[in-house]
Amino acid sequence: MSKTTSPKALLSLLSGHPALSALVKEARKVPAQEKDEPLDCLPPALRERVTLVEDQHRWLAITETSATAQLLRFHLPKLQQAMPGEQIKIVVGGKRQPMQGNRHAKETVRPHLAQESAQHIEAVAEAIEDDALKASLLRLASRGEPDK
Repeated sequence: MSKTTSPKALLSLLSGHPALSALVKEARKVPAQEKDEPLDCLPPALRERVTLVEDQHRWLAITETSATAQLLRFHLPKLQQAMPGEQIKIVVGGKRQPMQGNRHAKETVRPHLAQESAQHIEAVAEAIEDDALKASLLRLASRGEPDK
């Protein structure tokens, strides 16, 4: 087995060489880049396979496959740090569909139901006694197309 190099040993190597020491000092002067996009904290390969969509009460991280969702679970703490105070749920949603505009903007394009379908779902929800199921159906019915 090979001997691993510790960070302290690496730092002593870098500071021992005059040219490398100057580079280390310059690197410390440069501030860390601000990340505007929450998905920027994810690895590039994972970033391409995840879409963020805002729901009424939380953000949905929609992935193409369950394998991608599993990888995202490992990186979820980074994503939550990039979006403080936001609740994120991972959903496997199949193939990605391109979205217009900013992927994580507050004005997210939402899919709509036909108004007739929304009315039927709302009527069914009113007859349901289970509060959680009723709330879920009412959320679904709220996606009905607005009257024109």
